[in-house]
Amino acid sequence: MLPKRQLIIAGAAIGGLFVLYAGSSYWAGVKAEDTLQEQYRMLAGVPLFKVKSHSYERGWFSSSETTELVFNRHLSGPYENMLPDNMKPLLNATIKFTNHIQHGPLPGLGSFDFRPGRALVRTEFAMSDATRKTLKTFFGDKEPITIVNRIGFGGGGLLDVSVPAFDYEEALSGVKMKWKGFDLKVDYSHNYQDYKTEALSPGFLLEASSKGGVSFDGVHYASDMRLGGTGVKLGTSELTIGNVQLTSHESVPYSIKLNELIYLMTRVRVGEFVNPSGEFKPSSVVLKNFSYQIVTSEQDDFVNTRGKVNFAELNISDHRYGPLRLDVSANHLHGPTLVKLDKAISAIPFEGVDPAVLRKQYVDTIKKNAVPLLENNPKLLINEFYLKMPTGEAKLQGSLGINGLTPADLNDITLLAKRIEAEAKLSLPRQTLEDLVLTQARNLFTVDHTAEEQPNMKEVEDLARSLLDSQLSQWKNDGYLVEDKGQISTDLNYNAQGLTIHQKKVPLPWQDEPADASAPAAETKVKS
Repeated sequence: MLPKRQLIIAGAAIGGLFVLYAGSSYWAGVKAEDTLQEQYRMLAGVPLFKVKSHSYERGWFSSSETTELVFNRHLSGPYENMLPDNMKPLLNATIKFTNHIQHGPLPGLGSFDFRPGRALVRTEFAMSDATRKTLKTFFGDKEPITIVNRIGFGGGGLLDVSVPAFDYEEALSGVKMKWKGFDLKVDYSHNYQDYKTEALSPGFLLEASSKGGVSFDGVHYASDMRLGGTGVKLGTSELTIGNVQLTSHESVPYSIKLNELIYLMTRVRVGEFVNPSGEFKPSSVVLKNFSYQIVTSEQDDFVNTRGKVNFAELNISDHRYGPLRLDVSANHLHGPTLVKLDKAISAIPFEGVDPAVLRKQYVDTIKKNAVPLLENNPKLLINEFYLKMPTGEAKLQGSLGINGLTPADLNDITLLAKRIEAEAKLSLPRQTLEDLVLTQARNLFTVDHTAEEQPNMKEVEDLARSLLDSQLSQWKNDGYLVEDKGQISTDLNYNAQGLTIHQKKVPLPWQDEPADASAPAAETKVKS
């Protein structure tokens, strides 16, 4: 009887363990879905793609999530002409992928992986025969992309993405591509309250013999972020790039969607009116040792952020610039207002909207939501700007702040002006200033190239150069700036007591003392 009783007990224990495992697996599946839905919402907010469809089917021990994406051609359009012809069809393709989700408590048990967790997610990409054939040309028998997401019991996890390297060459067209691979790791907590990201791309080379080429190497990105008490993301993010080289053998028209690039980097939509367009002339550009770092911290309800941008050298068609050092800060920013303003701006529809209408929407939204930022004494600082140029050195240090502003001050420009505090020290090559003035003059007088009568650009440049020389001579004689060996230098200080330039008082229009006609800042009339 004892063996039979033991058998019954053992069977009951096994059955209990199975029920317990099944129940915990179902619970893990429910919780895993919460995590994956949050990740889907983040993916849907990336402007690089548009969501075509999305579905989630949850089972007892496993689930599946299927998503279809298409590229946002508004972003890729300006750069498509440099891609190989057999790669361009990929931009029209639908990206369909399925997340195969194994639930915990031992989600990898079927593959003899005994690490515990809510779920183990492997992503499979569905491709048409034509797409797979195109990718096989580049990657051979390797999977073009591998994504594994291990979700822990607490809701956090580790996302691992890798793209293998490849070499590709078209003998007839002279197109060469060398891709050295890509690896991304994201270590995240529940609901992305904090996360660490590290991405590495060792290098890329694209050469089109008749058009030019693009290459970069040593790209490394790392960030350590957390959600602050005010709702602002705090932490550090850093990007370094060893070298970037662009070579163009022919003129290439461009229309850069700068608003989308800014949104990708900062999550701020600025509208199509910032998008430059024109034509790249045949040229060569080399950028060496580029880096940026952003550090954001929080004290009570206020946020401080500091950004640094550096590069060792920038060569543009044999003109050398660098090194560059830029160090800027924004301090005492009201955190809750930043979050509210970000949500309001992000909610503005921008695609297909007339730029003038969009500009008004942004201005109205800022007026409505940004006032508390100004009321809490914010301050912007240029800790250092230094750029070595072919004609000399450009240097700038300064700050701009608002102190003691009240809502009533916004209705009176004189009162508002008295709340502003600013100071700056500036030095730049005279030749650089002249080049800027000549460029603006050319743009101002440029007309339709099909017009019968075209302005004489040499006369335009001579006039602009003469006016600049006259104005600079007057300002030097009046003591508002100094020039030494081709370098122009000055400094200014502005507060409620007034404006001084190079320690000389400059009366302002709303002050009792009459303005000196020669003073650079005294010529502008201010309407209240």
